[in-house]
Amino acid sequence: MGLGNIINLYRIQKLYGLLRKAKDNPALLNDMKWWKEVIQTALAIKEIQEMLEGYKTYIIAAIVAVLAGLHAMGYIDEATYQTLLALLAAGGAATVSQKINRIEQDIKNKVNVK
Repeated sequence: MGLGNIINLYRIQKLYGLLRKAKDNPALLNDMKWWKEVIQTALAIKEIQEMLEGYKTYIIAAIVAVLAGLHAMGYIDEATYQTLLALLAAGGAATVSQKINRIEQDIKNKVNVK
């Protein structure tokens, strides 16, 4: 087991610990520092990075659906909900822009191939 795998396992354990904290203390769902730490930890995990490569748009849509449910149940206040939606919208726009650029580059490569 290499150092990279050990670091990845540490990050997974850290993410589980953060989620357990929220289970015991639902007020954390309104804490932006907690959300930032959860997102940074999750994005540092190798499997999540690999998963995001092909499914970013679907993942963002699923997260929006979960946030809407949490907001409807009263776990997230309006300000936090709007802030998280804005961040996800920016991520969604970046994903679409990246895909458009990739398609444009593929077209250019096919046109230039003789």
